[in-house]
Parts: sequence; structure tokens; C-alpha cells
Amino acid sequence: MAQGAERLKEGHWVTIFPEGTRVAPGKTGRYGIGGSLLATRTGTPILPIAHNAGEYWPRYAFRKRAGTVKVVIGPLIQTAGRDLLTVNNEVQSWIEGEMRRISPERHVHP
Repeated sequence: MAQGAERLKEGHWVTIFPEGTRVAPGKTGRYGIGGSLLATRTGTPILPIAHNAGEYWPRYAFRKRAGTVKVVIGPLIQTAGRDLLTVNNEVQSWIEGEMRRISPERHVHP
């Protein structure tokens, strides 16, 4: 946490993968709170990103398949003065919504 806050203070970007690793297409992993905790403690906005790279480079697989990876960059999620769980839920909701949009055949609609 201290190192991340220091990097942000220095003007660097900090990249955090909330699920920690690639997750099989159509599945949802547990979203950790580390990124939201760092962001809410420092008042730094979160820039969420969704992608379907797991369709072409599966978890635990060395071989990659040919294809076009779709990447969607979201709107900034403001964190200053907000509860970390609320922020984390907003990040997860946005990412999972985009995953259903860019790969609808892989995601079951709730």
C-alpha cells in the first residue's frame, strides 16, 4: 500500500488486476479489494479496462490462438471520499457488464 501510494505521488500509473490472474472466458473470479483500497486511500480515480484476451490465450495454456482481442477502456471511476467496497463493486459491475457486451456468447446474462 505504501509503495503504491508513493508511486502515485511520483506521478506513475499503478496497474492492478482485480482478479489477480486470467479467468476462463465466461467466468468471474473474486475481485480483490487492493486496488480499490489504494485508490480510495489516495483519492486516485480508477480507469477500468475490460478485454477478452483469455479467449485467445487461456489460463494455464502456453499456446495462444489467433484472433482479435477486444479492449474497452472505461470512464474514470472517482474514489475520493467513497467507501472502498462501493468503489470495488462499481469497478466489478462495469468490467463484467463490458465482458457480457464484447463476448455475449461466453457470458450468461443474469
